[in-house]
Amino acid sequence: MARRVIADLLALTPSGPDVFTGPANGPVGKRAYGGHLAGQALAAACRTVDEDRTPTAFHAQFLRGGDAGTPVRYDVERVHDGRTTSSRRVLAREGDRLLVTATALFAVPAPGPQHADRPSPVEDPETLERTGPIGPAPSLPLDEIDIRIRDHRGDDFVRNLWWRVTAALPDDPVLHACIALYVTDIYGVDPVLAVHGHSMTDRSHHAATTDASTWFHDRIHADRWNLLQCRSPAAGRGRGVMTAGLFGADGARVATMVHEGQAMTRA
Repeated sequence: MARRVIADLLALTPSGPDVFTGPANGPVGKRAYGGHLAGQALAAACRTVDEDRTPTAFHAQFLRGGDAGTPVRYDVERVHDGRTTSSRRVLAREGDRLLVTATALFAVPAPGPQHADRPSPVEDPETLERTGPIGPAPSLPLDEIDIRIRDHRGDDFVRNLWWRVTAALPDDPVLHACIALYVTDIYGVDPVLAVHGHSMTDRSHHAATTDASTWFHDRIHADRWNLLQCRSPAAGRGRGVMTAGLFGADGARVATMVHEGQAMTRA
């Protein structure tokens, strides 16, 4: 079996009671990738809950940039453990510098109403060119992640970002959820600029995700085709919001994501 770099990037080493260290995610001197920090933070939280609980929501605030070549320490606080639910708070640090604060919610799956919408009409990802991300992504092992992007401009801007991991992965729902956070953060608030004909790659704006939320509705299979269908419903005062549905290979929504971030015109 080929070495799974993406799985290794999300592997954590215990460093004390409810403390974990995550491996570096890129070249020294480059900015740490937010998706890597989010994926590792969720992985740390998952290591402290009972196996009968699955993540239902994850919220992260990105406070300052880190160095991609430096390992990150994750301190997990057990905020609550109930009969069927758990809550965790995670602090991510490089040395004494606090990079990310996050909360993760977990629940024991239970019977109840079930429905899921489907994306607006989409293309077959197999017919699309393997584009990769819209710009440089030195922290992503792109030989293990197939990304195909198609933008649609009509009454509003819609980005269809198809992705799947091509490396062999274990049948671990937690790992697949963490990988989803890892992959989908790439240029996360770019649709905010794309509505106006700009991009995070053209250096016309200071743009970066400052907080991100994900609600998990069903199991994610990272090694099958997934569609992140993105829109930006609002922007103003130097900030903007991207909303997205994550849809599985069968077209059913498996997660909902919202990113808010800076979108400030460069002087």
